[in-house]
Amino acid sequence: MLALASPIVDTTALWKIILAAFAGGAGVVIAFGFLLLGLKRAGEARNAGTRLVNYTISGLCAAFCIAAVAVGIYAMAKKPKSKPSPPATTTKSALVVHPR
Repeated sequence: MLALASPIVDTTALWKIILAAFAGGAGVVIAFGFLLLGLKRAGEARNAGTRLVNYTISGLCAAFCIAAVAVGIYAMAKKPKSKPSPPATTTKSALVVHPR
């Protein structure tokens, strides 16, 4: 079945799209979760070093989330233009309806 679809589907491009969607979808959600977890643990930390580490992790996760949003907006704004469609060829039809 895969051999039949190979001329129609570019599997290399399909895998790139799947990986980008997974990284953009699940990756941002996971990073945002670590951001919230780091902020919570930083607020509960009694040691200044632990608090600094938790704030650092939260800051890195926040930077990743902001960068993902910026890249998404940039990708939507700078979409590549599609190729122009080939010129239509005239075909002769066996049935011709003349207006009356």
